[in-house]
Amino acid sequence: MILIALIAVLATIIYQDFRYREIWWFTPPLLLIGGFIYKWKILNWEHFLFNFLFIGILIAFLVIYVRIRFGSNNLFKEYFGLGDVFVLLAITPIFGFPFFIYFFTCGTILSLIGHLILTLFKTQKSIPYAGYISGCVVVFLVLVQYKITPFIYAV
Repeated sequence: MILIALIAVLATIIYQDFRYREIWWFTPPLLLIGGFIYKWKILNWEHFLFNFLFIGILIAFLVIYVRIRFGSNNLFKEYFGLGDVFVLLAITPIFGFPFFIYFFTCGTILSLIGHLILTLFKTQKSIPYAGYISGCVVVFLVLVQYKITPFIYAV
């Protein structure tokens, strides 16, 4: 039942991000709570903390890069959505630390490829990253549920 609720929240994020380029403020906390409930029996708090710190460090480097490269002090108004960060933080309990880095990298590359393909049909000014990464999480959760390798050992 929690898996269905988790996928429903992720589907809501996908729809909102693609349609409006923003998400409701309460969807990331729901996703975080759902992730904790989904993994509660086997949740590794160290992995959760490392995932959280990994995203924090990436955002810090992104802020520094944008400041140096573009001279802008506001990353979240011009280049990266705050909802995208909150969704990344909200999915951290779902993955173990080593696999989270793999998932984040592959999910980001798939998001870029998917966006490049979609821009062939309709040009878009911004990338709905939270929607793309939520779609990757849905695919991951479904594959894990049906024990499709190599994701069987990822959780």
